[in-house]
Amino acid sequence: MHSKLVSSELEFLTPDEFQFGALITNEKRIIIYANEYFSDELSWNLDSLIGKNSEDLFTHSSKIFYESYLMPLLLHEKKCEEIQLTMLDGKSKRLPIIVNARMDERGYIYWSFFNASKRDKLYEELLDTRTKLEQQAKILQSKSSTDELTGLMNRREMNLRAPELINQAKRYSHTIALLMIDIDHFKNINDSYGHLEGDRILEELGHWLQTFGRETDLIARFGGEEFIMLLPDTGIEEANLFAERLHKLVSQVEIANSPITVSIGITLSDGNKTLHELTRQADIALYQAKESGRNTTQFFEKVRDVLKPIC
Repeated sequence: MHSKLVSSELEFLTPDEFQFGALITNEKRIIIYANEYFSDELSWNLDSLIGKNSEDLFTHSSKIFYESYLMPLLLHEKKCEEIQLTMLDGKSKRLPIIVNARMDERGYIYWSFFNASKRDKLYEELLDTRTKLEQQAKILQSKSSTDELTGLMNRREMNLRAPELINQAKRYSHTIALLMIDIDHFKNINDSYGHLEGDRILEELGHWLQTFGRETDLIARFGGEEFIMLLPDTGIEEANLFAERLHKLVSQVEIANSPITVSIGITLSDGNKTLHELTRQADIALYQAKESGRNTTQFFEKVRDVLKPIC
């Protein structure tokens, strides 16, 4: 056995077969035993290691931790477990290690050192895996809430988020407006120019709606060629102006060099109606906009008296 012993009390130790570093220090913290792990794995010369103060094995920051925490813990509890420090090997290379130690009644400390490099690498791999899983979760969440073609929120996400906006209108006595927007003659576009052109129209319109809307607005593709916009703190005059500007904006989307048009149905609420009720009212107004020749806007509040049996 090549491990250096300086005390006859240690002659009972068996040949060195440990797969970790083992040290014994006396009451003055002087190393009196080191196993072959230190020479084979950590490049230490055992003759030069014996007689050193154990704190000389650690980096400056680990020495501070050694003095301020590890030694007081050993003196009080007589043992410490699973503490990570940074050690210097025989070539002064920094090495992360896991330390376990036990102190006997004489003040002798029995140390075991485990190389933590692989564990640190495992931690890094686990962190990297967690980051990738979080990114995948965000992608999946985005896919579950976003319309793939237009990039707007989908109907499911609108159903989840709209109630809070409606409740805010009720809580703060604000008027909220819901617009239902439908592309005119969209079936003819698909039949005449194909579904790829139809998809392009939907995608471009979705982009313009997103650009046109405010940060506080909720904008969704509600299904097929229908879109809805929920506008907080918006009264009838603001909603009417908004719709007029929206008609002009939509004209920038063209098919065969001709601008598309949309019909818009609008309803207003003080927060006392559900999203389902509001969409139903906006849909009735939208139907009247279509009946009125398309490319126009109708307010539910203006047509409900005419359509009392339906409303």
